[in-house]
Amino acid sequence: MFDELVGVAGRSRGAGAIGAWARVENAACARRLAASADVLERLIREAGAVDREQWCIDNWAIAAAEVAAAQGVSLGVASHQLSIADDLRQRLPAVAAVFATGALSSRMVATVTHRTRLVRDAAALTKIDAELATELPRWGILSATKLDTAIDTCVDRYDAGAVRRTENAALGRDVVIHDPPDGSGTAAIEGWLFAADTAALDARLDAMAAAVCDHDPRTTEQRRADALGALGHGADRLTCACGRPECEAATATPSAVVIHVIARHESLSDDTPAALHGAAPHTPHEENQGESAGPAGTDPGYLMGKGLLPAPLLASTLAATAKRQPVIHPGDAGPEPRYSASTSLAWFVRCRDLTCRFPGCDVPATACDLDHTIAYPAGPTQASNLKCLCRHHHLLKTFASWRDRQYRDGRIEWTSRHGQTYTTHPGSRLLFPDLCQPTAPAAINTTIDTNTDEARTLKMPRRTRTREQNRIAAIEAERRRNQPYVAERNKPPPF
Repeated sequence: MFDELVGVAGRSRGAGAIGAWARVENAACARRLAASADVLERLIREAGAVDREQWCIDNWAIAAAEVAAAQGVSLGVASHQLSIADDLRQRLPAVAAVFATGALSSRMVATVTHRTRLVRDAAALTKIDAELATELPRWGILSATKLDTAIDTCVDRYDAGAVRRTENAALGRDVVIHDPPDGSGTAAIEGWLFAADTAALDARLDAMAAAVCDHDPRTTEQRRADALGALGHGADRLTCACGRPECEAATATPSAVVIHVIARHESLSDDTPAALHGAAPHTPHEENQGESAGPAGTDPGYLMGKGLLPAPLLASTLAATAKRQPVIHPGDAGPEPRYSASTSLAWFVRCRDLTCRFPGCDVPATACDLDHTIAYPAGPTQASNLKCLCRHHHLLKTFASWRDRQYRDGRIEWTSRHGQTYTTHPGSRLLFPDLCQPTAPAAINTTIDTNTDEARTLKMPRRTRTREQNRIAAIEAERRRNQPYVAERNKPPPF
């Protein structure tokens, strides 16, 4: 079937080729998700009598890590894909079969798995699966809202208590900080709060933005944005940017939080002109007025876990108040005489790696463990034997049969339990290549067995409830919230 789809697409031209290749893409996605489901099934089958379900690193986590590494995506993305794959395999086989033909998009399939998640009766689920498999290809192109409505109508027909309702949106409130996408030193915030809280925040930002003097060069919008940043630093007011010593609002409030920025020494004093305040130009004519700043003369800094900070922005906003700590390359230094790394060595490893070193993981190095690639005491506390691993991937390495080999320049070669290999490089390789200069070879003590429990520095935490128990409890709770709607729907019609 797949080869036939590829053949048809290869013979198509124009807009017809676009649709034909879209079917190929859909069918390929179906096969990729099916392969992900195979990974989970095989893992459960191989586990046999080993009860991992109450481990923090359970069968699902082990499978998701393999899916993530194979695609170079984050663990969250892989877990979401695995959830869809498992639903298609276990709950919606008819929809999965249609998906494999390329007739459905991955967006439609993801929506189906989400909107049918509360259906628990096997007979009702079989009917819903069969009906959606028949109807989905006939619906054509639907907006997200219309697709939700169409699927919900089908679910309501067979299990009214399983309809997912928008009234539950308050339970999904969250604030997401997006990483800087372009090296500009700015980032987006997306949030979903209670309406009363948003009104209070809106009023607070207005009040803080209005408290600066008339000489402040920022627009109202810029002051509101900076006020939100000031709240993040623990300040209760916005510092005026007028620069006048007599301004009562110009005194900076010390930050109550700590952030980590890595930068070259010369970047802290970069004097490239930077227009950070005032109205943005709207026309090419306006852009050409005044002095052209041109590119910065020094390299950008790196905000740990977030992204680049242009040198002019770094020099003008952070350099004057930041606490500076030099990062020292250990060179040919030998091992340290204890398990815990010294402060100097620990900071070198974190600044070299920048993030967790497992494939696809972006957890900041400052939130990671320092892992001995070869377990201590056989493996030394030394730069060439230390790397950053988030706690999840640290446990995964220790208990899920992943093997790693570290090179003197910080490269890590990972091998999965089935022999697939992946190489990760230190995050500083492009930004601060000097940190990736080779360090002294690791002084391995070959007389110590690294596979014993005594050589492990981590013990597997256990869950109070399994992942499946949590899933069932969440479904039951949402179904209970649906009961008033079901009761209203089942009322007899008035006479």
